[in-house]
Amino acid sequence: MDHVDSFIFEGLHLLVAEDGENLRSRNTRVAYLADGQFWVNNHAHVLQSNSRSDIRYLAYAIEQSDLSRYLTGSTQPKLTKTALESMMLELPPLGEQQAIAEVLGAIDDKIAANETLAERAEALASLTYDSLVADWRRVAMSTVLQPILGGTPLRAREDYWKHGGELWVSARDITAAPARVVVDTAEKITSSAIAETKAKPLPTGSVIFTARGTVGEVGRLGRPAAFNQSCYGFRPDVVPPGLLYFSILRAAERAKAVAHGSVFDTITKATFDHLDLAWDEGQAAAVEAALSPILEISTVAVRENRTLREVRDALLPELMSGKLRVRDAAAAASQAGA
Repeated sequence: MDHVDSFIFEGLHLLVAEDGENLRSRNTRVAYLADGQFWVNNHAHVLQSNSRSDIRYLAYAIEQSDLSRYLTGSTQPKLTKTALESMMLELPPLGEQQAIAEVLGAIDDKIAANETLAERAEALASLTYDSLVADWRRVAMSTVLQPILGGTPLRAREDYWKHGGELWVSARDITAAPARVVVDTAEKITSSAIAETKAKPLPTGSVIFTARGTVGEVGRLGRPAAFNQSCYGFRPDVVPPGLLYFSILRAAERAKAVAHGSVFDTITKATFDHLDLAWDEGQAAAVEAALSPILEISTVAVRENRTLREVRDALLPELMSGKLRVRDAAAAASQAGA
């Protein structure tokens, strides 16, 4: 396990982050495989396998480990070379390591392929939208759209949050959404919260616009979801889902450009009187028919990745502990689409 500074490597190696703040979270990916020719600075450790270990298996084993136990320093915690060398990892026979890595790697490969597909489909839909609405007249957003303000259930009410299964969107969920499609949220609320508070869910295809804190980010719902009061929601109605998404996205982009680097710190309902969008009610259905199937490709890929990640995260500790046989794990991965 070598800690390096600006050396060039070739082949397949494992990079492990040194930054302790990220390593504190068990949900943070800290081990990455690098292949080909590359270089690293002194904020990462580089590992190379030997005759007893498979480098891909090591990546999963380190990811599964509780690295926070090995951090040193309180102000800026780090994972030092000495601490990394002291880690104890279970190493089954090499053939078993390779089999485990192959199962998990197949899921990761499918996730990566879906991410590329989702991004390319969204990009194609974006070009299609710009081309088809280029000659439309521009109208104020508030003339065709009705912004809906979200809400946060009372934190003191445990029955609103504990064991909640309903999506509840905040700005961080929008910024983290792959291809801007929201299919999961960091926090969830209960059905009681939905019934008794202002945190009402919007349907699939609705668009969320962040209005405070992180301002001007846009995401579309791949599943029904409520959202907090730092966001505005837009329900597809007169403006269908695909047109709704790109209309709001383009408005956000123009608003940021007009700000010219100044503080773009808040959005109110009055703001939508000054933001415009391209609109032609007579042609809206035809343009939506062109956009909808392309965006659906992106949405399906993101939804599938949510399932794949759940399967991957469930299989990882079971395979590493030996509680699950590779054959059974491979069957589970196959059923999930990997």
